[in-house]
Amino acid sequence: MPYEQKVRTMREPIPYLQWKERIDAHTPGNCRVGNDSLIVKQPRETDFIDQSFRLDMTLSVFLASGHCTFMADWVEYEAQAPCLFTVTPGQIFQLITLSDEAEPYTIIMSEAFSASLFKEYGSFGSLHRSIVRQPVIDLTHDSQAFTRYLDMLEALLQSPFNTFKLEAVRHLSLAMFYSYSYKLHDISEVTPATKQENLFQQFMLLLKRHYQTEREVAFYASQLCITPKYLSVIVKQQTGQTALACIETHVVTECKALLLSTDLNIQQIANRLHFPSQSVFGKFFKRVTDLSPRAYRKQHTRL
Repeated sequence: MPYEQKVRTMREPIPYLQWKERIDAHTPGNCRVGNDSLIVKQPRETDFIDQSFRLDMTLSVFLASGHCTFMADWVEYEAQAPCLFTVTPGQIFQLITLSDEAEPYTIIMSEAFSASLFKEYGSFGSLHRSIVRQPVIDLTHDSQAFTRYLDMLEALLQSPFNTFKLEAVRHLSLAMFYSYSYKLHDISEVTPATKQENLFQQFMLLLKRHYQTEREVAFYASQLCITPKYLSVIVKQQTGQTALACIETHVVTECKALLLSTDLNIQQIANRLHFPSQSVFGKFFKRVTDLSPRAYRKQHTRL
């Protein structure tokens, strides 16, 4: 099999990937449109390996050779070239391994760019759900076509003519994603999702929408019209975690991101995540991480 999905217990996460700073430092201006609209880069980001990030952009990687393993949310995937894998905004991403011979070509689209792209053409909902369900696409029979797409994109980005460049990039990207969508459609017909997989994906969508205010398994179970016990069974099968642990991990991930990547004080973070008080927030955080929010921030702040 060119790619394989494995269940993986999520490691301790760290904040949002500070990709804009890295792009500014390492990516030439002729590899992007605007400050963060779309960036194509080819270097090996080996310093990202074994670190977890919550993404605030769409990350698509065309693997021309070699292989890698990565995590998207709570699931680990193996990707064997030639293939394309995509992770979307809000997901937890971790590059676990990257083989020495790997040639990754990375396309980064800011959240605003990708949202405007798909909103305009009304195709984001079903395509997004398909990508989350099946982020790795085998390109054994399509690698030359995708290489031509990358060549066209790079030529467009490096063109000295800026008039309508963003619009041209948007339409070219749309063409790529439509091709991706058809490939996903083919896969879904061969390997339809089980009822449990569909319920898990619905649970994850609900969790991303409501985690700041709803932290009880019963709430999500009621939204799915199933019992809390059955929801925990489904989540356990998919992630190795109970439903409650999955909810708390998602909340704590956001807590850690806010503690390490913002200047908000503890009370402000507690308010943003709708905890009834700073004390309740502190007790929750310490129960899950064994550290107080202040101690966690101090321990992980880079000097």
